[in-house]
Amino acid sequence: MHESILLEHIYATNALLGKQVTIPPGDDMGAIQIGGEEVLITVDQLLDGVHFQLSKDPIEKIAKKAITRNLSDVAAMGGLPVAAVAAGCIPHNFRQEQAEILFDTMRNTAEKYQCPLIGGDIATGDQPLNISVTVMATMQGIPPMLRCGAQIGDMICVTGQLGGSQHSLDGYTHHLDFEPRLQVARMLATHHQHRPNCMIDLSDGLASDLAHLCRAASLSATVDEKLLPFSKTTALLADQGDHPKWKHAVSDGEDYELCFTMTPSHAEGLIANGIDGVPVTCIGMMEPYRGESIVRIRLPDKTYKDITDLGWQHIGQSEPS
Repeated sequence: MHESILLEHIYATNALLGKQVTIPPGDDMGAIQIGGEEVLITVDQLLDGVHFQLSKDPIEKIAKKAITRNLSDVAAMGGLPVAAVAAGCIPHNFRQEQAEILFDTMRNTAEKYQCPLIGGDIATGDQPLNISVTVMATMQGIPPMLRCGAQIGDMICVTGQLGGSQHSLDGYTHHLDFEPRLQVARMLATHHQHRPNCMIDLSDGLASDLAHLCRAASLSATVDEKLLPFSKTTALLADQGDHPKWKHAVSDGEDYELCFTMTPSHAEGLIANGIDGVPVTCIGMMEPYRGESIVRIRLPDKTYKDITDLGWQHIGQSEPS
């Protein structure tokens, strides 16, 4: 079973959804009209052995990620979180102290981002720890940022740095410790003159997530290796392993940065000044549709490599590739 084929099967039924559904499956959040208000909803789950390692990762960091992972989806839409609910299947050997730390940290993290945890469900079983969180958000007067909308000639921009999220450096492990880009995304979404044409958060890896933006607009993209903002961890991994820096940057996944496209004239100021103290880097350009090679990278020797299929596959692998 392949994730992309399953998703295509799911998206094929979008037209059957009622008129109250304003954003169907296929974006970072779905949306529905309730009493004249558009409510955005996202759900994500964390599974021991896939998204964290209970045997070595602190409970507090696992709990924090359970919330912030969803808030990164809210950021991708430019929204404001409203509330969250959670469900967890806890192993029989989980201690009372561990369970209380898990809940308290999830609650405190949610409240930090003005997204109170208002309900949920608990079960126990013999399987690994599994946490599922659903977050609701609103746009408060502006349209949501969507994955569709990129134009030929748009610059491809990313916030922060890329790669190495699963590996620790000086006690920091990005996929557990990251801050969702809520403020940066809101500033982008409300900037009417320089608003991006589309946006996504980088959870599956730059190559995979950029491919989503391309497919939504029926375009292709070229990324320039020399422009990629490599994390320090990425550089260390490349020095110690078999993969070049660029491969870590485009495929490690769980960067939880923003990727968006905008016209070159609008992108120049962001690249020079950043947003709210967060650096913004232009890494490539949107181009006419090329066929199967939807996303490619231009390497230092001026050759091109297809990277469309690099990145996290939720079905068929147990960790980011």
